[in-house]
Amino acid sequence: MSGEDHVIALDVGTMSIRAIIYTTDGRALFESSYEYEAKFTPPGLVEQDPADWRLGLLNVLAEAGAYAREHTLAIACLAITSQRASVIPVDATGFPLHHAVTWQDKRSAPQVGTLVEAMGFGELYRLTGLRPNPYFSLPKMMWFREERPDVYRSAEKLLGVQDYVVYLLTGQFVTDWTQAARTMLLDIETFEWEQSILEASGIDSSKLPDLVAPGSSVEGGLRRSMARPVNLPEGLPVIVCGGDQQCAALALNVFSAGHAEANTGTGTFTIAHSERPAHHAEAKILCSASAVPGKWILEAGVFNTGAIYRWLRGHYGGPAAIGYPQMDALAAESPIGANGVVLLPHFEGSAAPNWNDLAKGVLFNLSIGTSRGDICRAVLEGISLEIAENLEIIEGAAGPVDELTVAGGMSTSPVFNQIQADATGHAVIRYENPEATSLGAVMSSLVSLGAAGTYEEAFRTVCPGEGARFVPEAHAHQTYREILDRRRVLYTALDRGGVYERFAPAL
Repeated sequence: MSGEDHVIALDVGTMSIRAIIYTTDGRALFESSYEYEAKFTPPGLVEQDPADWRLGLLNVLAEAGAYAREHTLAIACLAITSQRASVIPVDATGFPLHHAVTWQDKRSAPQVGTLVEAMGFGELYRLTGLRPNPYFSLPKMMWFREERPDVYRSAEKLLGVQDYVVYLLTGQFVTDWTQAARTMLLDIETFEWEQSILEASGIDSSKLPDLVAPGSSVEGGLRRSMARPVNLPEGLPVIVCGGDQQCAALALNVFSAGHAEANTGTGTFTIAHSERPAHHAEAKILCSASAVPGKWILEAGVFNTGAIYRWLRGHYGGPAAIGYPQMDALAAESPIGANGVVLLPHFEGSAAPNWNDLAKGVLFNLSIGTSRGDICRAVLEGISLEIAENLEIIEGAAGPVDELTVAGGMSTSPVFNQIQADATGHAVIRYENPEATSLGAVMSSLVSLGAAGTYEEAFRTVCPGEGARFVPEAHAHQTYREILDRRRVLYTALDRGGVYERFAPAL
């Protein structure tokens, strides 16, 4: 791989698939995007047509291939990163037999109960690093076996989204450790399928794709049937770089002790590096495979964060809806603590730290004097305090964190970044390029192809210097510690008082 080569990063997200052409020093030259939507059906069903990914893949690769040909760019590889924990049953030709049941879907709650009864909650968490939850792939696989037995019997493989895209590109059924670590079937210490869980769940191991380390180049590379329509060379290396959050962690400098990041898009994932599998006594955080082969990450996810700010922008302003910069300006006018208004950001349930599927969003302590600025600030504070609580739990398991790097759409807001610094008590660093997931995939590919000897070297190559640093203010941090205690009291009162159960729809 030479300095004149380029990498096409394929980022398969929840709302779109993107192909980005990068130089080997991390400069984006071209981007093509194809949007799609999942189908949400109350109560708790979320599916997506796999044709979205096939059509999107053809579209964005064709545009990237045309750009590369027009500008005579040499392409060294395709670097793949993707959302995690969805399930697509396919036949031997890779044809989908059912819509994908996505990571947001909650239908498999009964299967979670069956699994816990068979193996025990603690044993499942110890083996996999995951809390038994419908969020992950295994309960969805069990749902297919029990509720759609014809589909299950006909399925050659049960794939994740990245696995499906890789099959379309190469004709190979493979998954990497980072994706497998979100199935609840991977032994988090050995990075192998765990036989005892397969037996307890009734899932046939032959229906799982082959395991490879993150950063592996798939045998055969880009197959002819895909190469020709998109104007890319047959046999072009296809590298499975890993889950979107693991790849984002690479580009946010999270591959050694003391480093953590918060990546805020639709939701927020707070991640820290670990040299060993680590667990929390109350299973409040998750342990997964890192995009660095043989390493681990500790992870705490919040389902809805940026989505809440987007919801506020679209609904709270009414006909006079305003943009995010104006919302940030209003938030900045409200004092620390938002004049007492508190947000619990559990609009679609709570993942870490509470792990309560029935929890719902709460804006508390409103009064006639509450302003739009108070509401805007309360949302930013509610998100930041959820991040702060999760980071505190992660530090208890992984050790102290020196700095918090941030990325995602909301990280472009200086107001939000300062609130994150004050809420967590850590310096917050935002790099010049807020893109993280696809840059992490580029880093992985540079190491895989030998263009960088280490991930540290790859990071120095593709990631520019700090764009901004936000330093916590001592008085603000103390105030937020007090607000965090009040939020815990509010959540506990709702939870222990049975309020969430009384308002929950029947599944």
